[in-house]
Amino acid sequence: LEDIQGATNDQIGAGVRELHKESQAVLKEHLVLAPVMPQAEGDTVEVPAGFDASAIRLTGNVTGQPPFRGVLKHHGWRVKDFTLAKPPEGQDEFVVAPAEVELA
Repeated sequence: LEDIQGATNDQIGAGVRELHKESQAVLKEHLVLAPVMPQAEGDTVEVPAGFDASAIRLTGNVTGQPPFRGVLKHHGWRVKDFTLAKPPEGQDEFVVAPAEVELA
């Protein structure tokens, strides 16, 4: 949540490369992910009546009633399983990152 408004595009790009690598490692360590739709991106797919709108987002010329036919732009991700360690006794489980105080 740091303010990066003053950073250059090169600085942001370099930071994002490392952040992406580290984030991907954490996700793979704790989550088992599977595509929401099994087809390949670019394939023509059918979205049936009663589809889960939280799992499939329709874009483009969305008119009429399902079933809809369109091109799969992104197959989406769904968490199939996860592993999270319990925090140590007495630790606030809702603290994402602790405040830092430098002592003189």
